[in-house]
Amino acid sequence: GADYVLTGSVNQATREAGTSDRVKAMLAEAGTADVGMAPASDMFEAGVEVQVLKRGTLFAMRGAQLYQLYRTYDSLEAIPRDVMSKLEKSVFKMSVDAVWEGCVSFFSERDPKQLERAAKEPKHQMALVFRWYLGLSSHWAIRGEADRKLDVQIWCGPAIGSFNQWTAGTFLAEPAERRVVAVAANLLAGAAAITRSHHLLVQGVDAGPESRAWRPRPLS
Repeated sequence: GADYVLTGSVNQATREAGTSDRVKAMLAEAGTADVGMAPASDMFEAGVEVQVLKRGTLFAMRGAQLYQLYRTYDSLEAIPRDVMSKLEKSVFKMSVDAVWEGCVSFFSERDPKQLERAAKEPKHQMALVFRWYLGLSSHWAIRGEADRKLDVQIWCGPAIGSFNQWTAGTFLAEPAERRVVAVAANLLAGAAAITRSHHLLVQGVDAGPESRAWRPRPLS
């Protein structure tokens, strides 16, 4: 059998993860259905999506709104004024002109060709403005910015919900206890115990329901 367990979403919920305590607390409360799809900032124009946490954040909904506007209109100027006003107030939290200034500052150093293209293609300028929000949302999550708590982008899949169900009522239910070693040791021990129970059951030996329901235990 395997000597390792490959984890993904669970890693973000550990003490050692390079994200904010706010995000770790949000992940600890997530269920399997609290995951949705949102536009990827680096592949926005192509419609590529990533899995993100829905519970406690409006990022997925707002990201989808931006992509729908991108599909519908050919430029920022074409977006109805009332719609743009709502974006500036609720999503950008600043004027679209201020957002564009930020884009110019960023791409002037990183990739000036993006600005050259935006000068010729208004729709590309709109994409860069929308990508500003999508790109910064993950940084807001990492830094735990309180004024952006509804806009954080937290990548995760339904596995985090399954993990929370498994750890409910145990010491690993607390974000502060979710250390990498403790999580890994319990996953490996649990997998070994359940596999052994299954092998015995195949041979006609029933070790009881407890053997198939490993619960996380503190390391000695």
